[in-house]
Amino acid sequence: MLNSRLLPVVLLMLAGCVHAGDYEIAADMRQAGAEELALAFMQDHPPAKPDPKWNSLEISLLSKTGKNDQVLDLAKQLPFSKENALLAVKSAFTLEKPALARDWLARLIWKGNLSKTELRQARLQVIESLIQEKDGRNAYYAMLRFDQDYHPVSSAEADDFVDGLRSLGMTQDAAPWLVLLDDGDPVKLRAELEAGLIDPGVAIKSAKGDIGILLAASKMKLDPSVEISALEALLAAGRISPEALWKSYQDHAIEFSNRYALLQGSSWFGPIAKIADPYAARSLLAYLADHEKDARDRAISRLIDSLKDEPKVALGLFANAHDLSPQAKHALGKMAFGSGDYASCVKFWDGLALQKDEPIDLAHAWLKTGQTGKASAVLGEYLKGAKTLDPGASSSILSLLENMVSAKAPASKGLLDSLLPLTEGQAKREALMLLGQVSTDPKQAAAYYFEAAMGKKDDLAKKANVLCIERLKQAGFAGDAKALAEKSK
Repeated sequence: MLNSRLLPVVLLMLAGCVHAGDYEIAADMRQAGAEELALAFMQDHPPAKPDPKWNSLEISLLSKTGKNDQVLDLAKQLPFSKENALLAVKSAFTLEKPALARDWLARLIWKGNLSKTELRQARLQVIESLIQEKDGRNAYYAMLRFDQDYHPVSSAEADDFVDGLRSLGMTQDAAPWLVLLDDGDPVKLRAELEAGLIDPGVAIKSAKGDIGILLAASKMKLDPSVEISALEALLAAGRISPEALWKSYQDHAIEFSNRYALLQGSSWFGPIAKIADPYAARSLLAYLADHEKDARDRAISRLIDSLKDEPKVALGLFANAHDLSPQAKHALGKMAFGSGDYASCVKFWDGLALQKDEPIDLAHAWLKTGQTGKASAVLGEYLKGAKTLDPGASSSILSLLENMVSAKAPASKGLLDSLLPLTEGQAKREALMLLGQVSTDPKQAAAYYFEAAMGKKDDLAKKANVLCIERLKQAGFAGDAKALAEKSK
């Protein structure tokens, strides 16, 4: 469908091409970015006789607009050319037809008059087609021939060879290229992991969050702590459900309880606190949460605290949890806010009796999620109950109100009026500047700016004086504006 912003351009272009040929019109449409329109025009105005230029434009448009079946049909009908063959190869791979891609590659290699770089790429694509077709033996032989002709292969090519053979269960055959990869290369780590050449725990620690390695490790028969560490990382990356991690905690809890000689019927909280392995501790705490009703809230709070350095894991684990204690909600909301997950913050804190300066953070979170009205309501209630503000709270509120003023929040003026009596010093001057900004009455705005500048000669005072003079002029107080300008020099 033609982008509406392009339509005037295309119509103007067509108006200037009344006597142009159909090919030129279609080419100009493409040049203007109206590719679907160009293709529809070509299909409605087929040439009277075969035209190579027409065919080249049509097949390129079919490829660009993702009509891969039509690309392959047209390519069969046209005389062979390198350009058409390359488009056919691309479409065949997109449609997951590796054998057809290889047929076109064979023609391309023998008839395409390829450059050395193009030939190298074509041979790599032949290998790719064999891997997609799961023809491991022929893929391996093609790799060996390629290595012989282009030795030494690049690290990227070695990566592809190792990963391709690994995906086909032929990691042992990848040895000639495995040695070319750096020890920290994710492809090498995963291949060595699946071939049993490296300890799973070492692979996970070296993986730097690589999803492929973590997935591979989580499916192996591992030490339970290593398995849990992989699943926690996968949950943080959004690749598994919280239920999958919770199940792993439960599945290994009895094994951990035996390992650490925890007796059924006795309190586990004391011994768990002394366990150095955080994965074992979390597994046991999750078990208590599910099996000891009276210990549930305490166990969940301890579990959340153990994940204070892994907020994505904690937030993912309890994203769908119900009946969490206020203590757990406070902790999770704080984690969410600190990690910038404002949607989770409001989910855990909305309706909760907030403590200390939490309402300020909640107001920030509401504002970040686009809920300006709720941000204003939370901050308004907080300011009503406040008698004094420490410098940190004042700074946070001013930052929040500055954002609300920028967002043209209707309640900004009232909130600033409530804040002003609670501030002093620099914070008060900044609040006065914001009040001057939101005031619709120029006389009132001038007064705020005047007070912000009064007795000071710093940059803020200079800015306040300039704004005060402007508002005085708007109020019709030209004499006052002139006098203040003279004193400001």
